[in-house]
Amino acid sequence: MAEIRMPKLGESVTEGTIGRWLKQIGDPVELYEPIAEVITDKVNAEIPSEVAGTLTEIYVKENDTVPVGTLIALIREAGESSDRKDPPVTKSSEATAVSAVPDAAAMAYPQTILLVWKT
Repeated sequence: MAEIRMPKLGESVTEGTIGRWLKQIGDPVELYEPIAEVITDKVNAEIPSEVAGTLTEIYVKENDTVPVGTLIALIREAGESSDRKDPPVTKSSEATAVSAVPDAAAMAYPQTILLVWKT
């Protein structure tokens, strides 16, 4: 499973709001295809998928604000088994928030983000 986390969209940005999910659970997702819109006080952006596969979990609801680095969704990669060992989380209040500073593993796979500047 590929973990999709709230990206850091600017030097001083510490949180983001899911404005709209562009994909729903069960939808196929292509590599780099936008899956969600994120809103911050500085910029609006689309989060692209880092892998091709199927969106299997959404942890953060639309209009919810979470810290940078928070797990927001899971994508089962193409060809990966659909067996899950842990139960899915369906409410953002149940999602486990992580540090505002991504860990080294998260930094090893930077996300490509389409930025839309507010004017």
